[in-house]
Amino acid sequence: MKVSLIQMESDGNKQQNMEKALNLLEKASNEKPDIICLSELFLYWGRDYESGIIEIDELKPFQTFAKQKNINIILGSVALKQKNTVKTTNTAFAINRNGEIVGRYDKKYMYAVNRPDFKFDEADEVDKGKTLGIVTLDNTKIGIGICFDLRFPEYFRELTKNGVEVIFLPAHFNLKTGTIAWDILTKARAIENQTYFCACNQTGNKVCGGTKIISFDGNVLNSLDKEEGIVTAKLNLEEQKLFRNEFPVLEQM
Repeated sequence: MKVSLIQMESDGNKQQNMEKALNLLEKASNEKPDIICLSELFLYWGRDYESGIIEIDELKPFQTFAKQKNINIILGSVALKQKNTVKTTNTAFAINRNGEIVGRYDKKYMYAVNRPDFKFDEADEVDKGKTLGIVTLDNTKIGIGICFDLRFPEYFRELTKNGVEVIFLPAHFNLKTGTIAWDILTKARAIENQTYFCACNQTGNKVCGGTKIISFDGNVLNSLDKEEGIVTAKLNLEEQKLFRNEFPVLEQM
């Protein structure tokens, strides 16, 4: 399996972000990956919350792209409009090679800060997800988390217990906290679950970047610093199975 992750900087212009994402998807497709992943809230990042709300029909260009290119897409995440509430869900969609939405994951853990100088709770605007992010693409069981989920190892352990071999984490990880936590926690989630961990971050002035593909043994196969771009790597699932058999940590869970 070959995967590509897109690291882009999103702003408050939904149309421009759409065009940028499609252009980067086009570039990524030239490397013939099986799966391409985009970052968290890649279609809008800004102060005007309502301007970033997405309806599912707006995602059709990505479904068309997946079908035309015969590629699976983990569609980062979007602020998805819901019925009968002003709240959204922070939702990642999985699109298969036929352009069909075959899975979704609503972010489960909400970013919250309670400092004297700054208070924020994502749950004020976003409904929490209640289920695991698991989808099968090309006969491989894929796990999905989103950004702040990274701080909850029990979530990724549950994905592993359910047979996941590759995990994608679309993110918009803050520069201040990410400088300390991003590299350590992404590697930890890969090592402790003996899984390929594909950490797809945004970049920008207040985002740490550092998109990377990490092997089941904690080795970084490919990565970016702060620049916009694409990282690609081949994942050897047979080698992963051999490693899990030779070093049977997961059997003791």
